[in-house]
Amino acid sequence: MKTHQLETALDALDRLDPDLKSARAECGNPPDRFEVASFSTLVRIILGQQISRAVAAHLWDRMKAKGWHNEQGLKGLAYEDLQAIGLSRRKSEYIIDLAHAINSGELDLDALHKADRQDFRNTLIGYRGIGDWTISNYRLFCLADLDAWPGNDLALMEAVRRLKSLDIRPSHKEMDEMAAGWAPYRGAAALLLWHLYACWVRDARPTG
Repeated sequence: MKTHQLETALDALDRLDPDLKSARAECGNPPDRFEVASFSTLVRIILGQQISRAVAAHLWDRMKAKGWHNEQGLKGLAYEDLQAIGLSRRKSEYIIDLAHAINSGELDLDALHKADRQDFRNTLIGYRGIGDWTISNYRLFCLADLDAWPGNDLALMEAVRRLKSLDIRPSHKEMDEMAAGWAPYRGAAALLLWHLYACWVRDARPTG
């Protein structure tokens, strides 16, 4: 269903923005990157803040090897335990504190999934290490909110610069202003733009 919803959203974007339509024709549809909505996936998104996907994946593999990939496995750990396998002090604090909130019943992530977008944000934004980028990514990849928009993402900014033939990368504010024209499919636009970034910057074009 998520893939079908994405296809429908991408078709709508074709009608809203000729540049996106042309780029999609060149590079094809983005791959299915939807994830299970869970604490573990939220942790992986937090890990990915301001570091490469490869580094984040390496840290996640280390956490899984230790059995520290869910709230139960993290129970009772000290911040230093995560630091010892390569996490920064701040991310260690963010993840341990979040696990504690879930284990104590303070945060019910399953119930939160049913909340509307604003209540969802208002709840999660209160936890250290969770900002709008993390919330938008979680809503997009885990809840299939195809209007979630992480506009302060550097890869998205570079993809937009190339898409629109700009001299410099647009600012966060400019990204949000541009994306307003893609609503209610801004999340689908983000998925396509990440795919375009992979094609144009990393030469990940489909072959055959």
